[in-house]
Amino acid sequence: MDFSFSRAELGFAEEARAWLEANLPAAWRRDHCWTRVEEPMWLEIARAWQRLLHHGGWAAVAWPREHGGRAATPVERWLFDQALDEVGAPRPPAASYVDLIGPALLRYGSEAQRRRFIRSLLSGEELWCQGFSEPGAGSDLAALRTRAERQGNTLVVNGQKVWTSHADIADWCFLLCRTEAEAPKHKGLSLLLVDMRSPGVTVRPLRQMTGEAEFCEVFFEDVRVPGELLVGAPGAGWQIAMGILAHERGPVWTFTFQRKIRRSLEDLLRTARAHPAGVRALRDPVLRQRLTQVWIEVELLRLAGYRSLTRLLRNAGEPGTESSIEKVLGSETDQHLQELALDVFGAYGPIVSGTHAIEGGDRPRAYLYSRSETIMGGTSEIQRSLIAQRLLGLPR
Repeated sequence: MDFSFSRAELGFAEEARAWLEANLPAAWRRDHCWTRVEEPMWLEIARAWQRLLHHGGWAAVAWPREHGGRAATPVERWLFDQALDEVGAPRPPAASYVDLIGPALLRYGSEAQRRRFIRSLLSGEELWCQGFSEPGAGSDLAALRTRAERQGNTLVVNGQKVWTSHADIADWCFLLCRTEAEAPKHKGLSLLLVDMRSPGVTVRPLRQMTGEAEFCEVFFEDVRVPGELLVGAPGAGWQIAMGILAHERGPVWTFTFQRKIRRSLEDLLRTARAHPAGVRALRDPVLRQRLTQVWIEVELLRLAGYRSLTRLLRNAGEPGTESSIEKVLGSETDQHLQELALDVFGAYGPIVSGTHAIEGGDRPRAYLYSRSETIMGGTSEIQRSLIAQRLLGLPR
């Protein structure tokens, strides 16, 4: 494997870094967005940063130029995200949904849908949420019961979704629901674009053990959705949804989470060297061995990211089943890392506020949040089944 970058790729990275240095306000140079939802002004800052990226042409660098991108290769996309980290840029608020509903609209959406939604998605003018999981249909997503019945050129939606991240601030939802009642469960689903301000939509935030409430329940009661907001053909929702989930497990983990995990390890080592409890921990041979093991896992995750880049280059930017490997490795590595981080600081580790809190209380929050990572985007059990069946060819 060749780990070097071409002159064109390095030039792209330098251009990105120069633009970020010139345009990112100093006050924004930390990770506000999507992780610090309790902080005052976070959403205003997040939207303003997304707007700046859009105006500069950096909101979706891998997209075609005619849709507001820079036609960047997966390697250039990787280098751009690395530049975001190097300058301390906050994570853009629409980043995940640019990677999720964005490719679905470009591939399956109508020209009218692309004209209506692409610009506002990239600019952060309109934020999105993902309406997939239900109380009785998480891992078995095809068992979902939310339905949309046709009444003329309108679809009337009834049902409930759960674990809908940031539904409380979202303007739109890409909703997977059942439209073909008589079809087999995988073939009876469709993807709708639903205005979250529609009559009949009720959002109920769920307070989590982190203290935050970005996960939400969403209830749909006779919500009327114009027929032109159906993405793709009726009954094609499962195929579209699998593409969205492949992006969630693949590029989102490749370009966002694996670097977040590496940054978390670097912060842990830096803080430990400066804190009395951390200094003592670094002298403990057992903890040193655990740190070494986590470092190895993070390095393996980086190398898996390079492999994903190669795969994306070969597949014209479309992730495959192999994305399940990275999802399992990344989520479980972060859990190991965050558990170790609490142990390194001993009694100081779990403190969430006050002068004795480590990194402002981020460590206990990161530990608690990491417990969700082996569930979000498909549980580790489901991912291992996909790896066994589709990559290794093992029987069901």
